[in-house]
Amino acid sequence: MSTFADRRDTRRIIVGPEFGISFTLKGHAYQEVRITNLSTGGCFALVGVRDARLFERGAVLESLVLLHPELPKQPIIAAVSYVLGGRLTADPLEMVGIGIQFLGMDDDAQASLDTWVTASVASQQN
Repeated sequence: MSTFADRRDTRRIIVGPEFGISFTLKGHAYQEVRITNLSTGGCFALVGVRDARLFERGAVLESLVLLHPELPKQPIIAAVSYVLGGRLTADPLEMVGIGIQFLGMDDDAQASLDTWVTASVASQQN
């Protein structure tokens, strides 16, 4: 049986502060949420600890949009894969890390994201 770690896309690209996402979760709109890495299958985002309770594993993120000029703008259906930090700790963190898996994406957007990731991997190897 494969684990989540086995299924993760190994072509994850570390991204800078100019990369973000927006989405809706349980009726709450999130704008310009910082992401720290991106792959064709998902991303890792940082949210405030006050909102961590909404980000349960399996929670659906609706109308997720990648906020960077080089990335596709079509809405993506995504889900929370895991949550890191912010729970039951003596010294709670200010931010919580959220692993996000892309579930549904337009074919053109998927192709565009794949092209961007492939080009980014190639440029990092040079």
